[in-house]
Amino acid sequence: MRNIVKSAFVRACVTFTVAMALWCTAGLVFAGPVEGIVITLSLLAAALALCALQAFWFTEVALTRPSYPARITGFGLTGLPVLVLCAALGGWFPLDNIGAWVSFVAIYLVTLAAITAGYTIYYRRTAGSFDAALARYREGRKE
Repeated sequence: MRNIVKSAFVRACVTFTVAMALWCTAGLVFAGPVEGIVITLSLLAAALALCALQAFWFTEVALTRPSYPARITGFGLTGLPVLVLCAALGGWFPLDNIGAWVSFVAIYLVTLAAITAGYTIYYRRTAGSFDAALARYREGRKE
């Protein structure tokens, strides 16, 4: 039952994302770059870019050796510029409002730190250290 619910949820997310991309693209064609459409497309671009960065930094497709802290640092350092670019292009807030940009960066850093700390605590309680789990995984792949 749990797999059915999870699969249905994933399908719903994919369907929603594709539908939003299509409807926003149609909106651009017929209504032009209206604020809501531009913001929605920039949020979609940010989500897709962060998913790509997550796949890059947290799988062994491109990187095989970095420790978990190095992976988080890499993701954090590359994710922020992607979000800043999406925010600037999408008009999430005025470009000349320095306070908004400082708050945006601070919220990003605090959120990244909180999620990292929470996941680290959870993971250590359930599986031990990330590096030990990665070493076990690599050993299993060699056999």
